Formats: sequence, C-alpha cells, structure tokens
Amino acid sequence: MPYSQRIFLLLLLHQASTAYAAEKPAVCSPTHASLPVRPVLAAPQGEEVQTHANDAELDDKTGIATFNGDVTVQRQGKLLNTESLSYNRTQDKVETNTDFTLWDKRMVAKGKSAQLYGDHHGEMQQVTYWFQGRRGRGTAETVHQESEHVVNLDDFTYTTCDEDSEMWRLVANKATLNDQIQEGVARNVTVKVLGVPIFYTPYLSFPLNNARKSGFLIPTIGNSSQSGMQFGLPYYWNIDPSYDATLTPRILTRRGAMLRGEFRYLMDESGGKLLAEYMPSDQVYGKDRASASYRHTGKVADRLYSDVNLNYASDNQYFHDLGSNLNMASISHLERRGDLLYTGTGWNFMGRVQSFQTLDPNPAARPYQRLPQLLFNTTLPERNKELNFAVRAEAVRFGRDTQIIAGATGDRVDLKTTLSYPIRSAGSFFVPKLSMRYTQYALDNLPDPTQSSNPHRGLYTGSVDSGLIFERNTNLFATNLVQTLEPRLFYRYTPYRDQSQLPLFDTGQYDLSFSQLFREDSFSGADRVDDGHQVSAAMTSRLFGQSTGIEHLRASLGETFYFADRRVTLPGQTILTDNRSSIVGEIASQFARNWSASSTIRWNPNTQTTEQNVFRLRYHRDNQHVVNLSYRMRKDAVQADGRIAPLEQTDLTGIWGFSPQWSALWRWNYAIREKRDLESFAGVEYNSCCWAVRAIARRYLSDANTHQYSSGFFLEFQLKGLGGFGSHTTGFLEQRISGYYDDFSLGSQNLVRRE
Repeated sequence: MPYSQRIFLLLLLHQASTAYAAEKPAVCSPTHASLPVRPVLAAPQGEEVQTHANDAELDDKTGIATFNGDVTVQRQGKLLNTESLSYNRTQDKVETNTDFTLWDKRMVAKGKSAQLYGDHHGEMQQVTYWFQGRRGRGTAETVHQESEHVVNLDDFTYTTCDEDSEMWRLVANKATLNDQIQEGVARNVTVKVLGVPIFYTPYLSFPLNNARKSGFLIPTIGNSSQSGMQFGLPYYWNIDPSYDATLTPRILTRRGAMLRGEFRYLMDESGGKLLAEYMPSDQVYGKDRASASYRHTGKVADRLYSDVNLNYASDNQYFHDLGSNLNMASISHLERRGDLLYTGTGWNFMGRVQSFQTLDPNPAARPYQRLPQLLFNTTLPERNKELNFAVRAEAVRFGRDTQIIAGATGDRVDLKTTLSYPIRSAGSFFVPKLSMRYTQYALDNLPDPTQSSNPHRGLYTGSVDSGLIFERNTNLFATNLVQTLEPRLFYRYTPYRDQSQLPLFDTGQYDLSFSQLFREDSFSGADRVDDGHQVSAAMTSRLFGQSTGIEHLRASLGETFYFADRRVTLPGQTILTDNRSSIVGEIASQFARNWSASSTIRWNPNTQTTEQNVFRLRYHRDNQHVVNLSYRMRKDAVQADGRIAPLEQTDLTGIWGFSPQWSALWRWNYAIREKRDLESFAGVEYNSCCWAVRAIARRYLSDANTHQYSSGFFLEFQLKGLGGFGSHTTGFLEQRISGYYDDFSLGSQNLVRRE
C-alpha cells in the first residue's frame, strides 16, 4: 500500500530538535509512560503490507477499498491504527477521517485525519508526537509532505517536559524540513517559559542531524565585582567540515565592549584551537587589553608528533579582571611551548622550546626559558630476574631576562644511566640498582666573576629496595578479611660532591612524604644530587575483604636514618645534621558504607613537634550527596608573598540534594591563624528532565598582601534539548568540590542556532 512508504514524513518531526541526551530517571518519568501501547502483531516480510480490520468492502466501480473497525496496517516496522480507512486505487490515495495512531521504532504520532498519496506527498491534521527512548514531544496543526524530501509544518511546537509539568515550549508559526540538504527552517519562533514568551526570532534555521550550522548561539550572562554585568552573544561560523569559528561580542557594564574570537580545526591526525580577545580602552584599567592562545596537537609523520601551546596576555591582571570562567583568575604563568616527540621501539626523543609570560609581579617568580631542550629516554619494560638497562639524556639551553632578575644563564648537558636486577615474587621483592650521572655546564652572565663558566659533576648512586608481604585471614565485626603486613627497607648511597658553584635552573627539593622515603634523590631536576647515605624503614598493613577486595583500612609508618650529614643543599639552606628524618604516617579507611577518611602526619622526633598534619573526611552516598571536610596544618609553608610561615586551614565542601530536583552546593575555605576566609561560595541547583538552573554567589581573597576580596554572582540556565545561557561553572565546581560529578548540562548542547 503506497501510503506506508511515505509514512516517514512524521518521523522527520524528531529532527527539529536533533539528538537529546537521556535524563536521569530519578527526576524523570519513563519516556514510554505516556506513549500509546503498540499492538503486538507478527511482523510482515520484506515489502509485504499486512492489513487487519473487523470489516472490509471493495467497490469495483470506484476502485475504493474501505476498512472499518480496529484497522491496523503494518509495513517495515511501521504500524498505523485507526477505526476507519479507505484506499482509492485510482488516485493511489489513503485517507482516514478518524483518530489514528502511528508507531515507528523512533517515535509515536497521533492525529485526527490524514490523506496520503503514493507520489511522495500527503497531509495530516492535528498531530501530536512523542519520541521513543528519549525525551521530546510536541504538536503540529498540519503536517504536509511537499515532495520526497520536503515536509512543511504549521503551528509547530516542541518541548522535552512532561505533559503535567511543562516548563518551556518552542512555538513556530511555520517550519520546513528538508531531508535532502539536512536543514530545517522555522519562522516566527517563540520560546515560552511557564507560558510567558522570553525569546522571539522571525527566522530560525537548524540542522536535521548532528552536523554543525552557522548562526547565533545562546547568549552568556554573568556578573562580577570587577566588571559588573556581562553579556555575550556568540555567532558560530561553520566554515568547513574540518574548520569552524565563533565570534562573541561581549559587553561589560563597568569596562566597556570587547570581542572574542575562536577558530578550531580537526584533521584526521591533528587538531587545534586559536583564541583571541580584544578590549579597546578598558574604562577601569585605562588602556587597551588583549589576550591570545593557540593549542595544537597532531601527528607530523610516522611516530613523530607535535604539541604546541602558546599564550599571551596584555597585562598581569587580565584574567583576574576579564576571565570568562571562574578558574582563570588564579593564573600566574602563561606557558609558550612547542614540542616534537618521536617514539621509537623502547625509546623516545623530544625536542622542546619553552618560555613563560609571568603574571606574578614578584621577579623571583620568573622561571627560566628552555631554548631549546632535547630529551632522550629509554622505555624498555622491566624484566624480572634479568639485568635491566635505562638511559636518560638531556641537553638544554636556559635563558631569561637578566635585566629583571640577575642570575646565570647557559647550557646544561645531563646523562644518567641505570642498571638494575629486580627479583620479585608473590611475597617479596629485592631490587638492587646502580645509577651513573654526569652533568656539564657552559655558563654566561655569572654574578660572581671568579665562578667557573664550565663546571661539571659526576656521581653514582647505589640503592637496594626490598620488602616482604605477609598475609593472614581474619574476621572482624563478622566480616571475613585478609590482613597484610608489609615491611620495607630501602638503602641508598651517593657520595658527596661540592655543588655550590652549580647554577639553579630548574631544581627544587621534594617535600618529605611517605613515597619520598624511597626516592633515590631528594631533589627534582639535574642541578643538585644529594649526598644521601641512608636507610629508610617502613611498615604497611592493610585490611581488605576476602570476597569483595575492598580495602577497608591501610596504615603506613616510615622513617629515614642517616649515616652522614647532608651537605648538598639549595642556596640559603644550612647543612642538615640530624641523624633521622621526621616520622611519616599515613592512614586511610573506608570505615562504613559511604564514609571514608584519610590522614597524613609528619612528626619530628628531634624537636618533638608536628611539622605537618592533613586530615580528610568524606561522605559520598551518590553524585548528589557528597560532603568533604579537611584540615591542613604545616609549620613552614610558602605563603603567597614568598614568606615561609605556618599554615593552618580548614575546607568544607559539598553538594547535597534535598529533593530529586533541588541541590545545594558550597565551599568554605578558612585560614585559622589569620582568622579570615580564603574562598567561600554557596549555590543552589535545580535539575529536571526538561530544564535546569544553577546560581552561585562567590567571595574570595584576590590579593593576600592587601587582603582585598572579590565577589561575583553566576547564573546558568538550561532548556534541555534546546540550549542554555549564563556562566559556565561546571569546571569550577569539579575543581573545588572533590567527588563532584556534573549531570546538570546533560543534553544542554546549543543545538538550535539562529541566523
């Protein structure tokens, strides 16, 4: 029967909204709950058409066949049900003037009447449709198929809300869907929220698939104490399948107008993004301001890869004042780097050029440039009970502006070779290792003219890492557990070499932690190698479920004992003469369902004081019920102004859903000694099937020296399946609230674009 071949015209209705991500069932009724139930019938074969009716009549003179009483017509997975249907063989026309229901694997549609022809055109009146397997429904007063690929709709509506709680609806006077060019056009379009029109456009175009299309995107709105109210209207330009661009004029009420541009490209084996912003004559700052960034990664040739990261800002306060997201205010350095990486079999080689734009006003915060840096590493797998060999080689040129900060510049060549013979079993390990390291410098701009311009250093390090693993079955609180006892000894020796004449290009000292007890060097970088002659002793015990494997408890305690003074230090430090390190302890426990805690403590037995203490407590029932409490104390922390002073802070963060739709989220970061807040924010979030809103008020310490605070209010609004506007806060929350998972933006992609 010809009408079944063209029945897909109703299916094209779903393209008006394109794809929409499924919503969480906790706040959404099932998508099938409101759908008419499809009759269960045997599927026809191939092009066969099956027709069922209580009564059928054929008029040979007119060529009209009439079917009455629970009429069903089925073909190729589509099924039509109505009370009365006629087929005019002469006109090749199917007509029903009674209520009908159409089922397809992707949607269900109901209407009052239909006239369908075999030459790819037809019409249906008063249509209501639902999508199967995902949210989305609407109506059309008339659906008219103009040709094989073109469908026109009158008085078209669409929403993702449930019928009994419709928050928003898109209404269009007319819409045209062209399946051949995969484009839809709607005219006189209104978006209504709670029945109130909030947005109107005389013309709206949208893709009929997931392809991109040029046009205006949903605007962004925000407010901050630095810039006032902010409004941006992005325009998306789909240049080519591999290229696109977005231009965003922004208005900041306190500062003026600015333009933001973004260009993206994606090839088969490479991709990148260029971003630039410009504000002429900032009304607060008094000057033109701009920023730019370029990011590229890709394959150059077989086994050869590139990675480029370039950034620029016109002034030190740019991101604090004009940053477009909540995380940008804390940026202190802008990296400018280009890498070429070649990966061989068991080795790799990298060439790098790297510099930084320092936004921190402190000259000492300016890192060295690497112009260039060449790195070679072996990547051979470790073989048990065999001799293993590894090499790391580096050649690098360090430079910086000596007019701003005095200091040596120059070249460094560093070569480190390692031999090891690991012996590992299920209950033990014994890993002897010998490393040889040679470093050579060629220096310029020496602050001390008596200092050698070509210092060098050659050293070896011998170490032995060993441990045992004992296990026993036990029962605690009616739970079958496995308890382990894991003693570990680590010995290393590096002879002393005077390194005070060597520059300090990229080297710092590791903070003492449990893992640091087993390192072969207490310094990062090649400018210092410590003269460690020491042994570290540690003990770890674990309790984990015999059947579940869940680690319910882990406790570790360790300390290093020194056989000689540590004479190699960083500038300004004194020789370390203590014969033992601080005792480092770690404990972590999942002590109850949804509850976990961990703590790290560092206690100095020589001074009988606690040097560092970190405590964390978490309740995590699900993604909507997370609370984190932490306490951090350190005697010798580096402050924001470079001073060494005690630090003591608390941090309380969380998200708590107090209904299926409503959640509260917060952070309170407090400095106990200074008796002031470092950062605090509070927000509320509503998230349902068809819409979501998030509001956050934030206050934070923006300048530790002047104790100056900044504040802002951020609003994000989503119409699920249509788009959203406001400030983007997801990344900010994921960074601030440990365990936070965002499902706020599911299905909120900007799918509808206005030209």
